[in-house]
Amino acid sequence: MTAYEPWPKTPPRGRRKPRRFLGVLLVLIALIAIMVIVDRVAVAYAENTIADDIRKQFTTKPDVTIKGFPFLTQAISRDFHDVRLSALGIQEGPLRISRLDAAARGVHLDSSYQKGTIDNLDGTGVITFSDLSGAAGQPDLTLSPAGPDKVQAKIDLGAVEGTATAKVTKVGNQIQIHGVSVEGFPLSELGQKLDFSVPVPALPMGLTFQSLSITSKGVVLHVTGAHIPFG
Repeated sequence: MTAYEPWPKTPPRGRRKPRRFLGVLLVLIALIAIMVIVDRVAVAYAENTIADDIRKQFTTKPDVTIKGFPFLTQAISRDFHDVRLSALGIQEGPLRISRLDAAARGVHLDSSYQKGTIDNLDGTGVITFSDLSGAAGQPDLTLSPAGPDKVQAKIDLGAVEGTATAKVTKVGNQIQIHGVSVEGFPLSELGQKLDFSVPVPALPMGLTFQSLSITSKGVVLHVTGAHIPFG
């Protein structure tokens, strides 16, 4: 009787595939992590470079944030779609802008990365009430918000004191304050105490003063610009 040897057992399959898949996945994650790190290092360098390039137009170096991911594709084309600028303590003549924030759309750098143009710039500049009073030559005048286009002021005429309300408007390139009511004494006695104008001088980056509003922070200027060279 012929003895038959049993068929050799086939080694189990499918165990190596999960291990291979896991290995490929780990490599892919590592590559993505490296790309993200490189991308973030590059964007930090570019933000600092752009800040240095436009620093000459500011009294202080602005903070620059480049939006969008991935950044490297923007760097290769030298076109940045959304760049945010922020600067503190901008002194323009007698007027101090405590904070300027702007969004730049379409920032284009030349091949040297040291010059460029901005298609459009839109932002706000904040003038505190104390800075506004100081620029008007009335540092003792205490102002506070009284509505979207009004301020309130405590008026001391020596013999009498009162609370006055003034309207704040844009007239040409000036911030105009005009008293409209007062409590404690007749409006006619207010004189020029709450009736003055503060010119807004030339702003950085060729920005122009478009409109204003009153908030708890002070007078907020809406500023815009277009086709702005820098560097």
